[in-house]
Amino acid sequence: MLTIPEALVSLTPSRRHRARFGLPSIIVTALAAALVIGAPLFGTSPLGSPQFGASAARADTAAALPQEQIAAIGEAGTVYLSGTWAGYVNFPTPDGGTAWSDEVDASFSCSGFVASSDGSVVTAGHCADVAEGKTSIIDDFLAGEVSNGDITEADSEGYVAAGAEANWPVEGQKTGEPPVLTMKVYPAISISSDDSTSYPAVLVDDRPLGQGDVALFKIDTPSPLPVLVVSPTAPATGQQVDAIGYPGNVTSLVSGNPEPTFAQGQVSGRQQTDGGPFTQIGVAMSPGMSGGPVVDGNAGVVGTVSFGPSSDTQQLNFAAAPETISALLSRNAIKNELADSDKQFRAGLNEYFAGKYHAAADDLGKALAANPDNAIAQQYQSKAITAFPQENTTGWVIWVVLGGALLVAVIVVVVLLLVLGGARKRRRAAQAGGGAEAGGGAPVNAGAQAVGYATQTVVESSVAVPATPAPVAAAPTPVAATPTPVAAMSAPGPVTSAPVTAVPAYVADPESPAVVGRPCPSCGAHNDARDRFCGTCGHALTP
Repeated sequence: MLTIPEALVSLTPSRRHRARFGLPSIIVTALAAALVIGAPLFGTSPLGSPQFGASAARADTAAALPQEQIAAIGEAGTVYLSGTWAGYVNFPTPDGGTAWSDEVDASFSCSGFVASSDGSVVTAGHCADVAEGKTSIIDDFLAGEVSNGDITEADSEGYVAAGAEANWPVEGQKTGEPPVLTMKVYPAISISSDDSTSYPAVLVDDRPLGQGDVALFKIDTPSPLPVLVVSPTAPATGQQVDAIGYPGNVTSLVSGNPEPTFAQGQVSGRQQTDGGPFTQIGVAMSPGMSGGPVVDGNAGVVGTVSFGPSSDTQQLNFAAAPETISALLSRNAIKNELADSDKQFRAGLNEYFAGKYHAAADDLGKALAANPDNAIAQQYQSKAITAFPQENTTGWVIWVVLGGALLVAVIVVVVLLLVLGGARKRRRAAQAGGGAEAGGGAPVNAGAQAVGYATQTVVESSVAVPATPAPVAAAPTPVAATPTPVAAMSAPGPVTSAPVTAVPAYVADPESPAVVGRPCPSCGAHNDARDRFCGTCGHALTP
């Protein structure tokens, strides 16, 4: 009897536990295969997310923006302030008396940022401080006297040393009134002199240097201006920041409208003064940048340029603290938040720096529809339109790769369906053959032995053999023989044998089907008449 090796049996799967693959499993497998195949094309792992070059580094919203994007947002929200103090100086005369001068106009410049879309502008407090205005008027008066030849430079220095700036009376148009401040605000003036527009500003609130050094102006504009939002937290020591503003020594040299200066540095520390907290920054700044915003890596305002050493440019300067600015805005019920046009402007910049030029041009166009004077939005919309062909090429490549990955997935699904369909057919055929064999009776040899017949060997032949009954001799019926005693050592004589009853030959019952063989119509082998299936090939026998 043939037996299956034990090791082979242990590796043969049971039908009960055999895996069955349905259509959902096939689809999942195909998609997984397509993902694995397409992963190198997109620069991703099967379990990761697509990484499209440098844009992947911007997935984290907490990450700092590119320096160019910070500059674009900061420049759009930074304004140039041109101020003039007008007043009359009561100066001493050579005869020991005093006299009032003609009207003196002292011009200066500062920087600031837009805090609300309705025209609130924040700058340094000393840009609106009357005491600072009086000093400027006296200095300009003395400079004019020297220029006219009425006094010498030494005389001017002597007056200042004697306390002229602090003690000489300065009044406005009427007796007892302070000098008059006229302020104009120029938003985003870096395009051309023809496009620059100034707006008269009205002083709303101010705090001098000894009280925080912040001031709030209000301008009326026909459309909202780009807003910068004050950060809710103070910058940390060592944090990178940018100071933005229009230095006076630069604006006096360039022709047309100057662009703001971006001075990058680190936060050196936080200092507490009699006027409140200030942030110490290692950023080079110059006069004219006073009031300009100091922004962090996300273009949030963390201070305004305040003061520094008396020399023109130093790496040690101070900025008003963000909480001082927030208090100024809160005190005057100013909502420091982005308008819809600001959100569209920033969305357009995000898309531009992510390489989505069509979307960038669309959002920047929406921002310009709300604020036609946003010169920075004009610049980047033009850049985005110029870059359209680059995005189109990239888009076609992406679609081609996606189409290839989809084609691979379809091919994998079809192949799996064909393979599994063939396997099912073969399994069903095998199960049908096994069921027929199981229900067709015992093999010939086993059946013959069960009824006491001798094993019959069947030789296959290609020639059909006519069915001939093949009687098989049955085992003889045992008959008890009676032994005949033999006389020991007796004289020889005739030996008489015991009678033996002859056993008749076995004759097969002609009506018994058990002894009538049937040839297999498939292989020709003889089978027992009671068998329904051929014991050699398993084919069904004809009744």
